[in-house]
Amino acid sequence: MAVVFTLIVTISVAALVTTTLQQSRTANSSIDHTGAMALAEGVTESAQKTMLTEVANFQEPTLEGVVTLGGVEYDYTIATAGEQFSRTDDDGVTMVIQPYTIDAEATIDQSTSRITRIVELTMTPIFQYMIFYDSDLEILPGPSMTLGGRVHTNGSMYLGTGNTLTVDTQYFRATGGIYRERKDSGSTTGGTVNIQVQGSTDYVEMENDMDSENSDWLALAMDTWNGTVQSGAHGVSEVGSPEIATIKAYDENGNPGYYHENAGLVIIDGVAYDGDGDEVTLPAGAVTEVSMYDGREGQYVTVTEIDVDLLNDSSHFPENGLVYAYRTDSNSDDPNGVRLTNGSELSAPLTLVSEGPVYIQGDYNTVDKKGAAVIADAVNLLSNSWDDSKTPGSLPSASDTWYNVAMVTGNVPTPDGGGAYSGGFENLPRFHESWSGRTASIRGAFINLYESEIADSPWFYGGDSYRAPRRDWLFDPDLNDIDNMPPFTPSAVYFRRVTWDDNVPVPFAAVVEEAD
Repeated sequence: MAVVFTLIVTISVAALVTTTLQQSRTANSSIDHTGAMALAEGVTESAQKTMLTEVANFQEPTLEGVVTLGGVEYDYTIATAGEQFSRTDDDGVTMVIQPYTIDAEATIDQSTSRITRIVELTMTPIFQYMIFYDSDLEILPGPSMTLGGRVHTNGSMYLGTGNTLTVDTQYFRATGGIYRERKDSGSTTGGTVNIQVQGSTDYVEMENDMDSENSDWLALAMDTWNGTVQSGAHGVSEVGSPEIATIKAYDENGNPGYYHENAGLVIIDGVAYDGDGDEVTLPAGAVTEVSMYDGREGQYVTVTEIDVDLLNDSSHFPENGLVYAYRTDSNSDDPNGVRLTNGSELSAPLTLVSEGPVYIQGDYNTVDKKGAAVIADAVNLLSNSWDDSKTPGSLPSASDTWYNVAMVTGNVPTPDGGGAYSGGFENLPRFHESWSGRTASIRGAFINLYESEIADSPWFYGGDSYRAPRRDWLFDPDLNDIDNMPPFTPSAVYFRRVTWDDNVPVPFAAVVEEAD
């Protein structure tokens, strides 16, 4: 009996050990599989981010590559998954969409996870936003102001006003938080901020305790504005956009930048070249050199002045509508630039790009309006009264002036943690006169994608810099039509996963996970 009992105990212990080992192996295998799946997911996310940056910067996407995670290299592949198509969403935004598959595989010990993600790469002409910032957006005007178009920032948003800020749009979004406070000081802002409720003509005020610092912000924003106001907490994700390198004359390898390479007319230090690089002769006076005083930079600058009216009559007005102009003597110590004059009428749609600052003098694109844009290190607006009489310590008076133009420009941002104010959206285009009692009317789009590298003096008010205009600034609804876009309009780019119920037949698969 003792022997039998011992044998039974031994068999029982052996069975228990076997079961325990099997459970342990199963648990470890499950853990390994979960870890491999997470790694594969991380590889696809990284590949997606790389692709987002490439497409936003006018590059063909890399279709295969390697991602290093935890010191280990993992391969991925990308392929198109259908034809490109267009769609207009409920907000009136027209998008060009290309489906892609992203495949990645990762192994931990004996467990391998392979993921195939199907995504839609969505490209939206960036001028379909009234305001688009690639960093924090501060909107803090003193006088009352109305925002009449879609607003997006790849950062946080800081709101306030000296009077009333009316958000007359149903698309008001930030990837970070949305705050009723100043970024530069952290102080609570004043004034009234009224925001339109989505699906309605009603407006509800965003009071000081109704922002991202509210513990119930997620539900509060949805219940109050029905989707108009969304932040990172609501899942707003980053939208890819071009970097400042795209406006450079040459990249770090000495190759022409995107706009320089594609321009139908290039003007370098006042000398004009056609798209093939051959020197051409423009009408007398079409391109001249002028000196002017820039109070914000605190110095005289030299500008290549382009008479748009004379360019219109020239046989060398670019057929593709793209002019690239710059000065080789332009740098942060000498922020020389380009100035557009006599531009009230354009003979055809026109985009001017420069790696330095650009000044627009007088009414622009006001007669038989065309698609027009200026893309530069900094965009400056001079009134119809500007006559180059400004000197250090003086501040000439402006007159009412109208600009129909979409702009992509840099700024000098408010430092993280506070400090010198950037000037905010209300000072994104730079002024140089006393606009007191005068109106600067702008119809277009206001896009801030980078930090100014040449015209890099910080914003300041008064003195011989400027005094603010009455701001009649609105989104140009003609930009909702892709056919009215300025030539070579850049795109805002983002991804959307395609998802559905597994039992419903659809043309694409969203996420397929397989374990070997």
